[in-house]
Amino acid sequence: MELINEIYTTEGRLNRLRYFKYYLILVLVSAVIAFVVGFIGGFITGNPESILVKVPGGIISLITSIGGIMLGIRRLHDLNKSGWFMLLLLVPLVNLLFLLYLWFMPGTQGYNRYGEDPLANQY
Repeated sequence: MELINEIYTTEGRLNRLRYFKYYLILVLVSAVIAFVVGFIGGFITGNPESILVKVPGGIISLITSIGGIMLGIRRLHDLNKSGWFMLLLLVPLVNLLFLLYLWFMPGTQGYNRYGEDPLANQY
C-alpha cells in the first residue's frame, strides 16, 4: 500500500532515480495485470477482442496513465516547475524533448516551493 501512496500523489518532489524506479514498477505491474486479465478474459470468451477483455484493459491503461502523470508532476516539482507542464506531452515532437528533460535534468538543490530536496535525507 505504501508504494501505491508513493505513486498516486502529487505532493512533494521526486528525484530522477525514484522517478525511474516508480515508473518502471508502475509499467511492469500494469503490464502483468493487463496480460493476466487479457488471458483470462480471452480464455473465458474464446475471443481476445471481446468486451470482457477490452474494458478491463482500458481501465488498466487509464489507471497506469494517471499514475504516470502523477509521477511526472512530482518530478516537475523537483525541477521547481508547475505540474501543468505535463500538458507538453500532448504536443508532438516536443513531448520527446520534454521526456528527456524529465529523465535527465538534475533537480533543484535544497528547498524549493514544492518541498525539501529528496536527496537531502539520503544516507
